[in-house]
Amino acid sequence: MNTQKNILQAATKRFADYGYRKTSMSEIAADADMSVGNLYRHFKNKETLLLTCLEHSMQSKLDAGIQAAEQCDNAVEAIETFFLARLRIGHAQFTGTRHLYDLMEIIHLQHQDVLLSYETKLIQALANILERGVQQQTFKTMNTQQTAYDIHQAMMRYNHPVSLKNNPLKLLEEDLKRLLQLFYQGMHKPTITLGEANES
Repeated sequence: MNTQKNILQAATKRFADYGYRKTSMSEIAADADMSVGNLYRHFKNKETLLLTCLEHSMQSKLDAGIQAAEQCDNAVEAIETFFLARLRIGHAQFTGTRHLYDLMEIIHLQHQDVLLSYETKLIQALANILERGVQQQTFKTMNTQQTAYDIHQAMMRYNHPVSLKNNPLKLLEEDLKRLLQLFYQGMHKPTITLGEANES
């Protein structure tokens, strides 16, 4: 395990178990089996370390969704696996986070730009899947960026830390799949039979 990864794992666990305010750099250094001075050579302060942990966590979740979607042959399966992969990782992350609200307060009040940057990446990844569906003629022609944004907003329950912490994974998975079925019905490109084509 490289030093950076070791630090992020130690810091993430310490922040989750004890909260941001009650965590010190010396405690993180001890958990990472290194000196405080060495820790400061990698991260200039605790806030920078927290943001790096957050960015790493969000990017890992997004990468898992993208990789899962890329394994699917069609866009319908790709969207479902994209959201399910992210849901499962997020649920595992936040279920055991004792000081979730403490961390959320700091991020939402002081670092909205980090969340918005991640949201932009997420929407683009989803738009790419939708574009694939349009090209495959599975989905009807649409504004993929706008539709990706709308789907993302509707899917907040399956991404928000509080929802992930307070709901069983099985329930969230079942609800997610039902909601996706509604999206498919709206996006699905209807098949036109020969008779219907002649009538038009």
